This record gives sequence, structure tokens and C-alpha cells, in this order.
Amino acid sequence: MKILMLTCQYMPDVFGGAEKQCGRVSKGIRAQGVDVQILTSRQTLKGKSKEVIDAVPITRLYSPFPPDLLGRWILFSVYWFLRVLIWGVFNNKSFDIIHCHQGKFGAFVGCFLARMFKKPILIKVGNSNQFMDFSALKAKKIIGPILANFVLKTNPTIVAISDVIAKNCNEFGFEKIISIPNCIDTTLIDYEMLNLKDKKNSNVNIFYHGRLEPIKKIDILLEAFYILTATHKNIYLHLIGTGSVLLNAEKYITEKKLKNNVTLYGEVPDPIKLIQQFDIFVNASEAEGFSNSLLEALLTGKVLVSTPVSGAKDAIYDGKNGYVAKGFSALDIKCSIENSIDLYHSSIDEVKNFSDNLIAASFTVDVIAKKYVELYKKLIIN
Repeated sequence: MKILMLTCQYMPDVFGGAEKQCGRVSKGIRAQGVDVQILTSRQTLKGKSKEVIDAVPITRLYSPFPPDLLGRWILFSVYWFLRVLIWGVFNNKSFDIIHCHQGKFGAFVGCFLARMFKKPILIKVGNSNQFMDFSALKAKKIIGPILANFVLKTNPTIVAISDVIAKNCNEFGFEKIISIPNCIDTTLIDYEMLNLKDKKNSNVNIFYHGRLEPIKKIDILLEAFYILTATHKNIYLHLIGTGSVLLNAEKYITEKKLKNNVTLYGEVPDPIKLIQQFDIFVNASEAEGFSNSLLEALLTGKVLVSTPVSGAKDAIYDGKNGYVAKGFSALDIKCSIENSIDLYHSSIDEVKNFSDNLIAASFTVDVIAKKYVELYKKLIIN
């Protein structure tokens, strides 16, 4: 059984959630003894066209721009699509199943490849509701509905990483939907550093790590934090990452005189190592698939706060390891943070034990890789 992981972009060109999951799942199923390779793009001619990471071979086909942009970059999308097809002509015996990461342009490419060589295909969907992958693909002018309809008629197996996404995909028209959540690599944690954390410190360090983009609602998070500072004097906010809203965030911090309470880190090489020194993770996003940042905070045993986005209630159990906010407003988030501060002070050891058990039962790479291997076997039989 040989698996082809197909993703439009991959690390180190981009460190998004889909790319992280592609790497983790590939590493996990390779550890299960399954043959796996990754096919992706690269945006520089000097970049490596072939390499091996974590025992997984990676082939990068050159495209000057990310192939899933479409729009005015559609010629580059077509160029990468043709390169993938040519690669398939010469390498179709090297894979039995196509596993697409995200249901956007790459899903169309994967479905074309599947039809061309009569291979089974599964597509893991990475976002929900109005931002759901296939809705985003269909929204592309002129060509989007054609590509989305092609994928739908191919009748692929859909992997939904949350119940919300499963519902979205069913409403879109897909028939074969399997639920498998995202995973987290437990080897990323530094338990020695966690044990050095001073639990008697009266300061509370709130943090968010991930993309600083409009969908993540950093403005709402900052507003919630500003409201909290009126009644909580020893709280600090740490924002790790970069993106298009960073400049606006800096302006807000200056206007509200929060510079002594808010730290901006930009991109860091090892965010998990950094977040281990903080206390409460807060995600104010308006939409998610199943947040990798949330899983990474869960892994480090932090108290968790999130808006009621897809995947939040799979990782956060109110009063056990955090709180899911009732809504998406700054006041909703502020209330959940206050509850989480109380939980942090009263029960942090219990929070860590609860989260450790939850990860071991549901989210380790080993657990999720085994689920994928079972799914691959069923696809081969059918």
C-alpha cells in the first residue's frame, strides 16, 4: 500500500495548519510501515526538488507562485497542474491512493489524477462554515464552480476533522464522509521546561500563537484583553506570529497604552518551546477547521479559551481544561478568560492531567495514523 500526499504548498515555504498536519500524518503512517511520499510545489528555482524529511520522500515541482491562488495567478495554477499530470504519467505506479490536504485547487488536481489513473482518493477538509474549503473553491470567479463540480462528481472520500465540517460537506453534496480529527506530535514537548514553570507567580500570561490575519480576529482579542486590564492588574498578553493585521495591532496597543502589558514576538522558530512558559491560550478566531495552535496549547497543558469555532469543543471541556466562549464578541471572550484565570489559579494540575489524558486517547500522531491506515485499507478493498 503506497500513499501519495498531495498538497499545493509545504514547509518550509509555508507553515500553515494543513502543511503541519500533512507532515505529522505522513510521519505517523510511515511509522506504521506504510509507504508514503509527498508531492508539492516550490516557489524558488534554487529550492530542493527532492529531499527526505522524517523518512518521507518529498518531491517539489516548481511554480513561481503558490498554485492554489487561482484568480489572476491562474496561469501558474495551470502550469503546476500540468507538471503534476506529467509527473503522474511517469510515477503513477509509485502510489495506490491519493491523499489531498485541503479541498481547494489541490483537491481538483488530485481528483483529476485519480480519474486519470483510476486511483482512490481522499480529501481532508481544513476549514468550516463560510470558509469551508469547497465553498472557497466554488467562490473563485468563473472557473471555481467548474472545479468544485468536478471534485463533487469524482465522489471522493472526505475526511472531516470536526462535526461542523462533516455537516458542511454533507450540505455541499458529498456522500462519503469520514470523521478523523487533527493530530499533535507529543515529541514536540519539553517536559523538563514545563516542570520549571513557577506555579506560585501571581502574574497571568495569556497568549495566542498563529497567523495574525483578519479571520483570527486579533482586534477582538486585544479589545477583550483591554477590558480585562481595568480589573486585573497582573495580566500580560503575548502574540506570537505575523500577518497582515500586525500593523493595526501595534496601533491599537499604542493607542490604549498597553505596551507594558502586550508583547509581540513575530515569527519564532519553535513556538511550542516559547508557549510553555505562559498560562492561558486564547483563540478569538471567527472560523477554524481544527486549530493546530489549540492542539499545541493543549499539548503544553495550558488552560484554553476559544470562540465556538469548529473543533473547539473537541479539545476544550468547560471547567475541566478551559472554556468555550458563548459567542464571538470581546465581552464573550473576556468572560471566558476570567473563568479561565480562576481555573488556572485553582486547578492547573488537574487541567494538565485532563489534557494529557485527552491527547493520549484522541489526538496523538500514533492514534490518528492508525485511523488513516484503516481507512486506506478500506479504500484499497473497495
